[in-house]
Amino acid sequence: MARRPLFAALTLAGAVAVLAGQEPPQQTFRAGTDVVMVDVSVRDGKLVVTGLTAADFVLTDNGVRQQIESVEATSVPIDVTLVVDVSGNPGMAWRTAAKASQVEAGVQREVNQVAGILRPTDRLRLVTIDRYVRQVWPFLPVNSLPPVRGLEGDGLASTYDALAAVLLHPVGPARRHVVIARTKGVDTMSAVGAGALGAIAGKSDARFHLVLMEEALTNDGEARAWQCANIGQCWPTVRSWIPHKNWLIDDSPFHRVTTNGFLVKAGVEATGGGWHQAQALSVPSLTGAFKETFDTFRSSYMLRYTPQGVTRSGWHTINVTVPGRRSLDVNARRGYGVEEAIPSVPAPVPASNARLRTLPELTEAFERGAVAQVQDSLRRHVAPLLLLKDFEEEGNPWPGSPRLEAAFALALVEPLVFSTRAADRTAAQAFLERYWSLVRHPLDPDDFEAEWMYAALTMLQGVIRPAAVEPLIERTMVRFPHDPRFVLLRAINSEQRSLPGTRLTVYETPGAPRPAIAEVVRQQYLEAIAFGSIAAEARIRLAWMLYRTGNHEEALSQLMQAGASPLPDLELRYLQQLFLGHVFGAMGDHDRSIAAYRAAAAILPGAQSARVGLMNTLLLRGERAEAEALAEFIQTTREQSQDPWWSYWQGQYRMHPQAMRRLFELAK
Repeated sequence: MARRPLFAALTLAGAVAVLAGQEPPQQTFRAGTDVVMVDVSVRDGKLVVTGLTAADFVLTDNGVRQQIESVEATSVPIDVTLVVDVSGNPGMAWRTAAKASQVEAGVQREVNQVAGILRPTDRLRLVTIDRYVRQVWPFLPVNSLPPVRGLEGDGLASTYDALAAVLLHPVGPARRHVVIARTKGVDTMSAVGAGALGAIAGKSDARFHLVLMEEALTNDGEARAWQCANIGQCWPTVRSWIPHKNWLIDDSPFHRVTTNGFLVKAGVEATGGGWHQAQALSVPSLTGAFKETFDTFRSSYMLRYTPQGVTRSGWHTINVTVPGRRSLDVNARRGYGVEEAIPSVPAPVPASNARLRTLPELTEAFERGAVAQVQDSLRRHVAPLLLLKDFEEEGNPWPGSPRLEAAFALALVEPLVFSTRAADRTAAQAFLERYWSLVRHPLDPDDFEAEWMYAALTMLQGVIRPAAVEPLIERTMVRFPHDPRFVLLRAINSEQRSLPGTRLTVYETPGAPRPAIAEVVRQQYLEAIAFGSIAAEARIRLAWMLYRTGNHEEALSQLMQAGASPLPDLELRYLQQLFLGHVFGAMGDHDRSIAAYRAAAAILPGAQSARVGLMNTLLLRGERAEAEALAEFIQTTREQSQDPWWSYWQGQYRMHPQAMRRLFELAK
């Protein structure tokens, strides 16, 4: 019996080799014994074309015409990937999230409906879109699907990353792959853009159908409008911060396709799939979209050939035509790769920390220096406002040490600063204003005052409300005009203002002249670069702003200067390489882009953004097999560390724990 080539088997260990910069092991054809099978569907308009023979088809492998050994008319098994958007409303502050049980029940209904259409030979896979890309279960026969349990949702959406990873999944021998995704079309966390996603879709072996959840998008918009008009909460306080929002369709009543949407739509249509939006009274659904495409895969031709005249390892591009009848629509898989299968390894289970609940427990732990434990307990406390009121009523637990009181006050107020409740935020503002005056030295500014204000500002910058924080930064710089930390805080705050949708600042007052925000940011970062202690981070952040405004050459120069000397921490090293990957990619230098993404992934292997960037650039350079391996790793790994890209827009909030430790040392 003829043996088939070993197609790409995507596993964790293989992807780890890719991330480490190693070439993945490759399986070569065994000469004369390996047979490639290609399933082909042929239509004439809406009619399925039958009765074709080997003589009717022309098949090329990497541009070399192959001898088709047999053609069988067969019912091809289908692999279906359901992609379900379970992310929350990025701007919702006042309404609680949907219960996990309700979300799971809704997804379960969709799974059951699609499984009811499929045949025993077909398989189903479930992937969810939230902050992380998550494969709930791999391809399984429809008669052995597990129940939908344990979904993680209501976070911000990595929509583009999820769809890119799913589309790069290879098609197994003698199978077809259909991707049916439903999403609100809002992306807030992804490393790849809409253009890259469209390009990946165009090169995918999958038939891609994208269903836009217009009603859910409308509901999100109405919630934002209601809360702003009726309770004065115009900022999405439930999220505390939103890095960016990219839309496939806008949130107007007409849900017009955006520029990003057209890029993705072109990729969808290149796969032979469909872009599904509401028409008149017809509202699309995930199940309905699948029904539309299922008949295409019920009957098709299976072409078999033994590759001849081509290099037998790596990626092979396949092209199938019926030249005698050019009006026919021929749909076939576009290629195959060769990879070894390597067993995956389980991820470690993180340890949990003990929680402190009462004010005496918290003050005792803080006094002995367990600052991180106190902060973690406060962030998870069910009633932080009551703790604050108890603290104010009982007075300073350290009468002889007012500095220790001021330091503890910052830890105590943090969960209220990030709270979704207006009463909490109002209390936090009044509390901070009082201590801002108390820590001010009556004569000359001192080290404790500077450290307290720095710790407070790093905390406030994490909320991404630049208009509210800007006056506090300016007040602090009057006291400490030569402290480089506050110079950098000011520049980052201005960069936050450059994000679409941020609240008005003094630079953006209605009716007043509005200077170019990009130039304000640039000048303030150049001022920060003059201070050696913060120059590297200022260069990295300036480079990203330059990249966003299309100034790639200057962005590259700033990044290279930032990396000329050892960078002070892992996050900066990661961001410098990640941004180099983006800049080199924008300049068309794929080799250096890939090298930079690999370097970033080696620095923080659990961060998703570098893996997605690497996956995309590998695909652009034609290294499909590695890109597919990385796509599988992104979807299946549980080793997910905090990604510095996701906290980039929170500025110096990453320095807040260190600032609190230094503040405690000064307060003792």
